[in-house]
Amino acid sequence: MDKKMYRYIVLLLIVVLILIFSFWFINILTGGTKLSYVSLEEKLVVAAKKYVEDNKSVLPSEIGTSSTISSTVLINNNYIDDLSSYISDSSINCNGKVEIYKVEDGYYNYTPVLSCGNKYNSIKLYSKVLLDNNYGVVSEDGLYERVDGEFVTNYSDLGNSSESVEYVFRGDNVNNFVKIDENVWRIVSINDVGDMLLIFSGSLQKPIAWDDRYNEDVNNNHGINNYEYNGLKSRAMESVINFYEGNTTLVDSNDYKVEYSEKTRYLTVPMNLCIGKRSLTDADDSGSIECKKILENQYVGLLPAYYYMSASLDSNCDSIVSKNCGNYNYLSYFNDDWWLLTANSDNTNEAYFVSKKVAESDLCRIKKSIRPIIMLGSRVIYDSGSGTENDPYIVKFY
Repeated sequence: MDKKMYRYIVLLLIVVLILIFSFWFINILTGGTKLSYVSLEEKLVVAAKKYVEDNKSVLPSEIGTSSTISSTVLINNNYIDDLSSYISDSSINCNGKVEIYKVEDGYYNYTPVLSCGNKYNSIKLYSKVLLDNNYGVVSEDGLYERVDGEFVTNYSDLGNSSESVEYVFRGDNVNNFVKIDENVWRIVSINDVGDMLLIFSGSLQKPIAWDDRYNEDVNNNHGINNYEYNGLKSRAMESVINFYEGNTTLVDSNDYKVEYSEKTRYLTVPMNLCIGKRSLTDADDSGSIECKKILENQYVGLLPAYYYMSASLDSNCDSIVSKNCGNYNYLSYFNDDWWLLTANSDNTNEAYFVSKKVAESDLCRIKKSIRPIIMLGSRVIYDSGSGTENDPYIVKFY
């Protein structure tokens, strides 16, 4: 055997050993799967979409509703092999399903849910956020439980049953960042079914008036402080709808232009906007004032004033314009003036806005930043991240 042939044989043996080691190492990392668990989730979605092509009746008929296809149905109808065939370790038993949510006519969001014992489980984002925050804190920064409009301040009272429960982020330093493509959001609250209220961390590039129409009460173009009235839209409402439809320019928190992520539309659910007005002296921060008037089934909006008050840990935050509300409040750290959803009930031409560390009332015609809110559906699957600014939560999208 000449030296050249010997070198080839040695090189071949090295390559084989590397491949064997790589397979062994990947097998350990994935817990014994031939496919990674993420790849298996993707395979479930592909199978579900093929099944739907042949069985369109399984699609949800109404916008905002969902249907489910189990892995058993996909296996029995030969759209996917038995999940055990993708698992190297015979002791691991996996089952799954695909949830199909109708976003709008012709648009459906497919969400796989995979369960493989203690090896791997698809995690809903809201569950991850609740887990990271110990299902609620009772002091300092964090995610607070609010029951029937009141924040829980004793550990013994956490988790008590009620018809009205939500979790609200409060304080200066909270890990509530979510990133969808290049769009960064902050989780404001989580409702009792796991839907998450998010506020855009950036804003629309061009400041706008809350409204700039002629107001006969003041005989001037100061604007009318109705967000929506008998189907008539304010400028603020028109603006956030344009945002949701991807027809406007965005900037992130560092004033860099970013593209609107169309994934957002697939991941959201409709919400009820609390568009009631409040006075300068109203003290309630439970939402009972703003929620006296509801605009139903909205996919985008602005932040109601009571959430700005709720985010503060200062006990002296007793009205929307109290300077104390800017203390211990992560919502007071945006570097621009931005409109809230709530208008001033003391007149017909003013609405509330946040300016650095204080909220104020101003004429609707004055141009300020627009920072939209959306409701992320409970079906959204967690991918990675810890919720910090440098390591935001990342969601899976299929």
